[in-house]
Amino acid sequence: MKRYSVTAAAILTALACTQSHAQTVDTTAPVFETEPQVAAVQYVQTPMGSTVSTDTKYAPNLQVKPTVPKGKQAVQKPAVPVRIDADKMYYNDTTGRVWANGSVEVERGNQQLLSQKIEGNTKTQQYESASDYRFLEDKGDTKDLTGSHITYNATTGEAHTKDVFGYADPYWVKAEVGDFDGKTGRIEKGWLTTKHAIAFKGAPDYRVEGDYIEVFPGDKAVIHNASFYIKNKRIISVKKYTVSLRQDKQGQVSVFSFVPRPKYNSSDGLSLNGKIDYPVSKHGELFLHYTWGTNVGFKPSFGYVQFLPWGEAKIAYSRESATLNAKKVWVEKKPELSIDTHAYHIGTTPFTIRGGASYGRWVEGHIKGSHAKYFGELSHDPVHIGPKTEVKFYGGYQRDYYGYDSSVRSMPYWGVGATTKLGPRVDAWAGYRQSNVSVSADSPYPFDQIDVKYNLYYGLSVQATRLDRFSVQMQRDLQTHELRYVDLTWHRDLHSFEGSLTYRTKQKKWEYTLVAKDF
Repeated sequence: MKRYSVTAAAILTALACTQSHAQTVDTTAPVFETEPQVAAVQYVQTPMGSTVSTDTKYAPNLQVKPTVPKGKQAVQKPAVPVRIDADKMYYNDTTGRVWANGSVEVERGNQQLLSQKIEGNTKTQQYESASDYRFLEDKGDTKDLTGSHITYNATTGEAHTKDVFGYADPYWVKAEVGDFDGKTGRIEKGWLTTKHAIAFKGAPDYRVEGDYIEVFPGDKAVIHNASFYIKNKRIISVKKYTVSLRQDKQGQVSVFSFVPRPKYNSSDGLSLNGKIDYPVSKHGELFLHYTWGTNVGFKPSFGYVQFLPWGEAKIAYSRESATLNAKKVWVEKKPELSIDTHAYHIGTTPFTIRGGASYGRWVEGHIKGSHAKYFGELSHDPVHIGPKTEVKFYGGYQRDYYGYDSSVRSMPYWGVGATTKLGPRVDAWAGYRQSNVSVSADSPYPFDQIDVKYNLYYGLSVQATRLDRFSVQMQRDLQTHELRYVDLTWHRDLHSFEGSLTYRTKQKKWEYTLVAKDF
């Protein structure tokens, strides 16, 4: 289960420091934390080997809504105990004033604040570092921030920091001033970049700068007088740039989505991929996603999405690709309306259900007509077999109606996927998906056809060095017992880019790819 990703508010305003030290100086008796409560909302990865549609792309991460038993009320978790270490410390029990000097370390849960001098008041809950500070979370794995000064109020969550610089997952941030009022954040004269682009000498590989940036957690971020840089070369400027944060928990948001993501593939040629999401209401936003390639031309997808309490509804014109017999095929949806639900637990069991439906007009070459679909799927939380192996099963039913030839495709399907760690540098995976549909009853669109109906796949990867990984991936058709693919790949980390060189042994051809990690 994917870890909940940090909101941009924490990134832009060093909220990490405000929330993590909201009650750090406390002279009351320590309170021992009980067993952590289960999160109210969880996010799970798409079932391994499963797709909602019949093309080769995976469905986005789905939100899981746990069931709360009736008659039970959640008990608030007690405050996390705080520990303060310093060379010298003084506390006035009457006024609540506290002074800590010399190698001060304030520790609260998995968070630490380090400074040479910290002053505050336990009655007003107002604290400040009187010298440079450093803030760590998970020993610096998720946050590592430094600054010249920070003040914060533990009751309201308000904070003010100066000269902040550091890492707050998933961004690196630098700003002259950062403010947080408990609900929204703002930084002045700062920039953002990603961990793959940060350069410890000189300018980052790329960054976005702004005179000031306003952040509305869970909604949007507004960058005023935004400039996008590659090294010290400004490539584009806009007076105001708005980016949606509504899918930040799924890790699908990047302030660099405005900048086209370059990619080169030996088969597809050079391409640029970009996405822009623009909030237009409290629960709705317009979007533009596109691909431009030397071999495929311009392939846009644009429309409107409405976020619902139980899922999302979307209407869009799009051009989408799939792979059939190792070749890329495209379909034009002009337009299509789709509705998809979150995944919900069945009672208090680990089993989940989800579903969806769509209707639109599909065009692929001379094949044109209406297309309608509905599906339902049953799955479950991952089953852990030992500390290093995870297994997941799923099954569902999909029904498609094709106006082109008035045909109907009924497709029950099921599958299983497993991943395991064979060592600190070795990973292995295997899976099977069975789509129960005959050749004569398959889709008239190559885009929607099932490439391998009894699909067994398995593979192994070895992290040979810090930058190099080697893998082998195989696919077998259990209906014909044909070994369809054997791909040998060398992956290389190229700092802000990553490259791969693949030899497809069955097709006897080489394929190489170079792609930017972020944007």
